[in-house]
Amino acid sequence: MKGAKIIAGASQRQRLVTTISVLEVSEPKLYGGMPIKGEYSGNELVLTSFAQIAHDVDKQLEIISILHQHSQLGIILYYVGLIMPEVSEKVIAKMNELEMVLILMPINRMDLRYSEVISEALSYISKEEADLDPQQEVLLETIRQLPAPNQIETGLSILSDKFKCSLFIKSQEDEVLLSKAWPRSLDHNLREIIANKREKEAKKNTPVEVNQNYYFQTDIQLSLSSLEHHYYLAIFRREPLADKQIDGIKTVVEKMIKYFGEGQLLNTGQQFFSACQTEDFHTAMLLAQKEGIDVNQPLKLYCIQNGTPKRGRTAYKMKGIYYQEKDLEWLISNSLDLTATAIFPLYDVKTDYFYIGREFLGLPSVFKQMSFILDQIEDSKKVFPKKRCFYPEELYLLKDVTQETESIFLESYLEEDFIESLAVFFLDCDENINDTARQLFLHNNTIKYRLKRAQERLGMSFSHTASRYLLIKNLIYYRKYSDKD
Repeated sequence: MKGAKIIAGASQRQRLVTTISVLEVSEPKLYGGMPIKGEYSGNELVLTSFAQIAHDVDKQLEIISILHQHSQLGIILYYVGLIMPEVSEKVIAKMNELEMVLILMPINRMDLRYSEVISEALSYISKEEADLDPQQEVLLETIRQLPAPNQIETGLSILSDKFKCSLFIKSQEDEVLLSKAWPRSLDHNLREIIANKREKEAKKNTPVEVNQNYYFQTDIQLSLSSLEHHYYLAIFRREPLADKQIDGIKTVVEKMIKYFGEGQLLNTGQQFFSACQTEDFHTAMLLAQKEGIDVNQPLKLYCIQNGTPKRGRTAYKMKGIYYQEKDLEWLISNSLDLTATAIFPLYDVKTDYFYIGREFLGLPSVFKQMSFILDQIEDSKKVFPKKRCFYPEELYLLKDVTQETESIFLESYLEEDFIESLAVFFLDCDENINDTARQLFLHNNTIKYRLKRAQERLGMSFSHTASRYLLIKNLIYYRKYSDKD
């Protein structure tokens, strides 16, 4: 990296780096499905030349924002002067604003290779591993700054990436509570080794065979005398760990649990949803089975949003896997034909918003359903201001109506009070004239008159299925975008 220089985010130059990856992308929206929790530790540098978007500063800024959302440390930028003409001042300002490091490789140099920096940096990181003491406080401080709610899991990711080892926190009954395998594909095989092992603690660096390769296993009891339960740590690595490294990893794990609380080890819901987000479907399946969920049968996802979550709601025993984060509560179960109040006993119809996802098959769809519901929350309140409970058909209708939806421009045919009457009738009151009249403080005959006149002016019959569907989509369009012209 001789000749490279930091051109933004210099205040972050002392941050710990645990890994490096390569990014080349043409469309920011391709990153919409990237998991935000669990895997991205905030200590990863991204190598890129922005080759596909070299002349599109807006897309570069969008990518930077997405990387920031995923807690990336910064960017090492290649081939400026060759692929990208120059670094935009907007990019530099954005990186400084987000406190992300921007390292500019020497410009006009096509001979530079990503692999050389990756090799150089990882070699330097590997040398540091042998002497953990100077890095331990940096590691702990990095972990202490992690965002809620999955700090222990993300902390394991940092340790796993840094030492290229697999880490499993176990209960006294040898149940794996949290894990991070290196590489991730080893998780299933290593869990089998743990399940078949009789001794509570293995000798340090005991060789075990995995997929015709040998790994060194170390089992140690964590010193957490202040906690009610006993916990153990299993470590697997291709090369033996030095005693100093083992003691350092043990110390960091113990301090994480003490600092963030053992609740994160025992929170099945948090672990399940995090595993689905990071595509660790094997772990998610084991957690689902533990809670009596059959992942081979149809699943359904439920969500509650409340500005002030009620204390004690989690104390209720619910059929499914439950998870709470900030003002959102999630429940996944095998498909149930139940009302909102039956699923969430403390559901408050006056203050809570309740969202029901559609029935689906397979764990890969869990994160997609979560993202789908999240994307519709704000629009649902705007389009259906009187509703508190939203069913799948309403959410999918919301999704279908976008700014690209072809409009019949209701405003060209009807006055605003006529459009509002139609919106209340079709969207808020399920086509009930009496309810519509009460909500608008009008006489029933006035509502009937407006419906009749609207049909005449629009040239359509509301009793005709296709016409009614077209009208409903346009009423949603009107409420969704009328103030965005």
